[in-house]
Amino acid sequence: MSAERRRRLVEAAVGEFTSSGYELASLNRIIERCQMSKSSFYYVLSSKAELYEFVVGDLLADVKTEFPIVAPEEFAGGDFWERLERYYASLLNVARQHERFQDLGRMFYLPAPTKTAVGGVLDAVRDWVRQVLRVGRGCGGVRTDLPEDLQAELVFRILQVFDEWAVGQADTDASTDLADALFATIRRTLAP
Repeated sequence: MSAERRRRLVEAAVGEFTSSGYELASLNRIIERCQMSKSSFYYVLSSKAELYEFVVGDLLADVKTEFPIVAPEEFAGGDFWERLERYYASLLNVARQHERFQDLGRMFYLPAPTKTAVGGVLDAVRDWVRQVLRVGRGCGGVRTDLPEDLQAELVFRILQVFDEWAVGQADTDASTDLADALFATIRRTLAP
């Protein structure tokens, strides 16, 4: 599939999935909007579920290109919280500037029967959070009075709830103050 055809397919699918929801999304409308024939579509993808996974995978690839994930060890040291805050701020900045981040967010929380790509990403994020907390605990930046796995799940869920809420508020331009308040909440929860 050419890059242009792929772009049109992803844009049409994102628009259809996010406006109609997964269940009510119409493959016929998507195929029509991206100006593909049905035979061309079915040559590449076999179902709506496969299209959903294809689109999420494409958006994830773009996001990874725009915002590389920092290795948890990069946060080690006495300035653990300052480094983490800078990283969080840069993530929010990139997310606000790039429509693909917003598209991915809207796709991410759709109720869909198959979520292998989304589930894999959630598992990777959960693991990354756990590793960052381990680094923070090791350098004295994170309290150690809670079991590590409970602490990691608590932080992951706070981030997930905020992310899902923010995606639902995307049209209202969630403020920097709100993002700062979330980071401060996490810091108050974890700092010794």
